[in-house]
Amino acid sequence: MKRVISTVVTAALLGAGVVAGAAAPASAAAHCDDNPIYSIGDKKTVWRATQVHSDWARPGVTISYAKNKTGSWTATGTATVGAEAGVIFAKASTSFSVAVGKTWSKSDTWTYSATVKKKSGKSRGRLMMWHEAKGFSVTKYRMVPKSTGGCKKSKVWKKSNNVAPVKKSSNLWGIQYA
Repeated sequence: MKRVISTVVTAALLGAGVVAGAAAPASAAAHCDDNPIYSIGDKKTVWRATQVHSDWARPGVTISYAKNKTGSWTATGTATVGAEAGVIFAKASTSFSVAVGKTWSKSDTWTYSATVKKKSGKSRGRLMMWHEAKGFSVTKYRMVPKSTGGCKKSKVWKKSNNVAPVKKSSNLWGIQYA
């Protein structure tokens, strides 16, 4: 008799456990926004040499440079290529409050002059046009579910040492020495 009662009680408890287990609400994982989030950091202004320059001259010579030429410069860095580049340039433009992009190009008549100075270890100089650019890093994030519910930001990648030219004609002339 004890055995029958024990079996009935065990079956009842197991059955209740199964029913209770089946009746417990399943915890649904949070659905997070799938859109990537880009963050721009390590911002700085840099000047990059263009292909617009005079011939070389020795120290003491004044160089006058007047030429109709197209100045151009192309962005560098791994975040400035690929399908996401447009989004990254847009985010960087907003962050710097100046339009940046993959390339800059301007045709004009450049007219400047300067005197090559004596520099230790340098034997010549030339007039060189540099163009303003913006250096930055970009970090890509995605929202992912937290184990406790809700969403959290998770880093996908970070790409540093990106340099993009400003779209406006912001140039600097000077002597490049060699």
